[in-house]
Amino acid sequence: MNDNKIQIIKDDEIDLRALFQVLWNDRKRILQITAVVTFIWVIYALLTTPLYKSTITMYPSGQESGGQLSQLQGMASTFGFDVGGGDPSFHIPDIVESRRIKTELIYHKWNSSEFENSINLIQYWEIDDTTGISLNPINWIKALFASDEGSDYRTLKWEADALEVLNDRISVKEGKSGLISVEILMEEPEIAADMANTMYPAIVDFTVETHSKQASLNREFIEQRQIEVKEQLTESEDELKVFRERNRSIMESPQLQLEIERLMREVEIKTQVYITLQQQYELARIEEVKETPSVIILDEGKPAAKKEKPKRVLLVIISAIIGQLVSCIYILIRREFH
Repeated sequence: MNDNKIQIIKDDEIDLRALFQVLWNDRKRILQITAVVTFIWVIYALLTTPLYKSTITMYPSGQESGGQLSQLQGMASTFGFDVGGGDPSFHIPDIVESRRIKTELIYHKWNSSEFENSINLIQYWEIDDTTGISLNPINWIKALFASDEGSDYRTLKWEADALEVLNDRISVKEGKSGLISVEILMEEPEIAADMANTMYPAIVDFTVETHSKQASLNREFIEQRQIEVKEQLTESEDELKVFRERNRSIMESPQLQLEIERLMREVEIKTQVYITLQQQYELARIEEVKETPSVIILDEGKPAAKKEKPKRVLLVIISAIIGQLVSCIYILIRREFH
């Protein structure tokens, strides 16, 4: 039967039997188009560089300020002094996704089976031109249209290109329990594992450095306040001393008794404030040199035995399905215009 005589739509409804008959009559064309689409995807899967995944899991350490320090901070607050909070809170996924951490990974020296000496990621991905003629056709095309800029510009451009690649290779997930998973995809399983394990000291170094800076600022603030309060205490003590020397018969005057009580109260308050700041200062010095890891490793990164990408079997199945859909749509459109 001629396909053009078969009515697919009858009474504003699609006749599935007629539709199947039209597609069945043109099954050879469907198979041909599906085979071409599948072949293209198979070539893509074979030419795509396989990537291996390594995962590291960690928990935030959950360290809080000590009870004594918190109590002393509360005491200082009652006197109107802000001596800072406890440890700064860190959101580990933000640190992992930061440009700082990724830049450290880019310029870190990695051992690769493809190169004799350890190299950074810019050299590994052949983004620069220091490794000779690039085997990557995309980089070769870019080189043709690259402008002759200064070395600083080229360095920044290479770094930006490496960051763009690395952004697609690193993923971080945070579970409801607080478990943080960092996944690294690389061309070599050993490098993927090394990069995953490098994440831990990079995070710890960043948080310890930040904590140390804040602790130093806290210590300097307390030290300055301590000097100011000591001067005020000395002035109050001198004022009380002068008052007593000038008024030796205060028992006969209620006004003088009230005044000396006020002066003594000021000396007592400033003394308590000075003692509190002195305790705070000693604890701040301890806090300044303390290096508490912000995360606790649960699972270290291990080299993967199987590649993560591309999933070639899945690609073939998906390409076959897409090929069939494309061929069916092509046949129906072609039928409408003939």
